[in-house]
Order: sequence, then structure tokens, then C-alpha cells
Amino acid sequence: MTYDSLLPALRIALAGMVFQLSVIAAVGPQNIVLLKQGVKRWGVGLVISVFIVGDLILLPAGTAGVAVVTDRLPVLIEILRWGGVAYLLWFASTYLRDVRHPTAIEGVEPPSGSMQDEAQDAGSALPGDVLPTGGGQVATKTRPVPTRQDAPRRLLRLHRPRAVSALPTALAVTFLNPAAYVDGIVVFGTMANQYDPGKWVFTAGALVGSVLFFVVVGYGARLLSRPLSSPGVWRWINLGIGLLMIGMAARLALG
Repeated sequence: MTYDSLLPALRIALAGMVFQLSVIAAVGPQNIVLLKQGVKRWGVGLVISVFIVGDLILLPAGTAGVAVVTDRLPVLIEILRWGGVAYLLWFASTYLRDVRHPTAIEGVEPPSGSMQDEAQDAGSALPGDVLPTGGGQVATKTRPVPTRQDAPRRLLRLHRPRAVSALPTALAVTFLNPAAYVDGIVVFGTMANQYDPGKWVFTAGALVGSVLFFVVVGYGARLLSRPLSSPGVWRWINLGIGLLMIGMAARLALG
């Protein structure tokens, strides 16, 4: 590939990246879930993986011509639109319900207890365990005490089951959200086909944009763990998210 042919391809890829970033940067169910998991500091990689896989499916599907199908079947757009309204209203209700009893997001920092408490919680004996022997004598059995270097491994074992518990929510906001199909297939497919024959270069750039966004937001949210650890803060956040979702549902319903 020569320089003259490479430069237009890079421009198309950059256009796809910018377009995708402008679409997914708006506050929505996926971003909210990603932000919360990032603050919790567990299940982030799993959630990011699900979101990336979702875009790997939806964006190429739109580029392959699903937008043409929706043009021939306008009723499909209506079904997706009203399904998106119902989904956004349900999503808003879950957050408005939490306004009365907000729950702070907890990180995974090690407990503040002593190393002796950590050792006992892990079921490890401390040096100097007294063991009975014959003849009325006693012997001392020495066992290693967990060190602070062992803490990350213990925390990983502790939070692995919790990480898997984030999977259903990630799958729901990715594949059960009709608005995602409207944006990921209809809107993106129409946009990508405007760059034909470079539509797949446009799609590749968009996928790169998705990966960058999800990784940066997911792992960058850890920096917000301290200010978002207060239930009072989450009362206002839940209220704002709920009202925002209602506004998005109204906008989608009004076309």
C-alpha cells in the first residue's frame, strides 16, 4: 500500500473513531455500569470485555447492510424505538428507587486490621502454635505468617466470585437494550456505508475507539473511588441518572 492510498484510509479510520467516541461518550446504561464497576474495582475487565464483544458484533452487522434491511422494514425501527423507551424507563426506575436508600460503592482495599487478624481470617496459624506431645512435653510448630505481599493474591481470591456476578448486568445493558441496536446497527450502519468502499476501514477505526473508551473509563474510574464512597453522594447521582434516563426515553419516544 502506497502513501497516497494509506493516507485516505487513515482519515477514514480516524473519522470512524471520532464518530464512535461521540456516540458512546454520551451518558447511557453501559457507561453507568462501567463507571460503577470501575469504582468498585472488581469485575472491570469482565465488563469491558462484554462491551467490546458487543461492539464487535453490532458494528460490523450494521456495516454489512442491516441498515438496508431496516429501510425496507420500517416497522423494525419502530419496534426497536419503543423497546428502547421501555428499557430506559425501567433503567430509570431502578435508580430512582435507590434514591431513598443509596448505597455507597466499596472498593477492594485490604482491611485495616493487623497482619495477625489477616492471618487468622485466612486460616493460617501464627508462629508459636503449641502442640501437645508425649511425656507431658510440648513442641512448637512454626507456620509462615502472611505478609503484605500476599494481600493482592488473597484479595483476588476473595473478589473473583463477585467479579463474575457483574456478568449478567453487563450482558443485559449490551444485548437486551434496544437502543444499543438502534445506535450500533441502524445509525452506525448508515454512517459507515457513506464511506463505501472504505466502510470497513471506518468500522475498524470505530472499534478502536470503542476499545480505548471502555478501557480508559473502566480503569480510570478507580480514581473516583474516594469521592464516590459516600451514600449521600450516590443519592444525588442516582437521582440525576434517573431523571436523565427519563429524558432520554422521552426524546426517543418523540422521535
